[in-house]
Amino acid sequence: MDKEVTYRVGIPVTGMRGESLGRLEKVLLMESRHQVTALVVRALDSMHIVPLERVAELTASDVRTNIAPSEMQGFPVFDPTQYEEVPPWFFPPGHHIELGALVTIKPFDVREQGEDEAMTRRAFMGRSVAILAAAIGVSLLVPIGGYIMAAATTPVKDSWLDLGVRLQDLPVDEPVSHPFHAFSVSGWMRVSEERSVWLIRHSGASDPLSEPEDKILGLDSASELSNSDPRLTVLSPICPHLGCEPQWHKGQKLFICPCHHSIYQLNGKRVSGPAPRPMDQLPVRIAPDGSISVIYEQFAIGIAAKKRLA
Repeated sequence: MDKEVTYRVGIPVTGMRGESLGRLEKVLLMESRHQVTALVVRALDSMHIVPLERVAELTASDVRTNIAPSEMQGFPVFDPTQYEEVPPWFFPPGHHIELGALVTIKPFDVREQGEDEAMTRRAFMGRSVAILAAAIGVSLLVPIGGYIMAAATTPVKDSWLDLGVRLQDLPVDEPVSHPFHAFSVSGWMRVSEERSVWLIRHSGASDPLSEPEDKILGLDSASELSNSDPRLTVLSPICPHLGCEPQWHKGQKLFICPCHHSIYQLNGKRVSGPAPRPMDQLPVRIAPDGSISVIYEQFAIGIAAKKRLA
């Protein structure tokens, strides 16, 4: 791709005949080359690394590749523990990423540089950035100090989102991944994001799986406890282990995380794997006409407590 491109996380990725391959999840940057080398595509079962040379065209609405759907399983599975996130300004000229998204790079690029050289370069960059940040911080401390203190003491504001789906339209005891459009607010920035939740409709309060596992274990907040309904469980799509997205396997009737194989039951109960807690339940309200509204919450990963971040 020799023209300027902007990467938009969440847009569809299609094959050589327009078949759906998944969605753009991340962008991989080889730091030593200062070059975008691959895209991470979220397929149904896992996330795969697709080399940039297999991308035929990248537009504002989709990524078109020369890949057949049967080839996706042959691409390497993306392991987030082997990469690190960096800000968009790491991008080389001609490649941009939409505001609020992150680019992922391979730590140190040791295969490209040699470990000693990579460590030396990283240490130099770290010291340079620290000195520059200190100088800027001192010059801006007074004007932004009040803003920072106010932001630090401002509680998270709950916002109910109408998902545009009704309870009666959902199948019983069959999870549905429902995407929706939302905004993430960080300071003065308001960033558009594509999100999703798992919706599980139950036959009623007598259904043994109508009570989410994190509620059984006493992990839910007062808001989550007061905004629940035995007819519906809403689960976060984010694995509590390291932030991947478990997928529903209909034949096994289990949620299975493709990254590190944490396994969960229909009500979010952890069956096995490294996850430290069950899948996280979200607050839900059901209107008289069956319309479903949720508060989209995010929680700290890698710990047993259900600590809300946003």
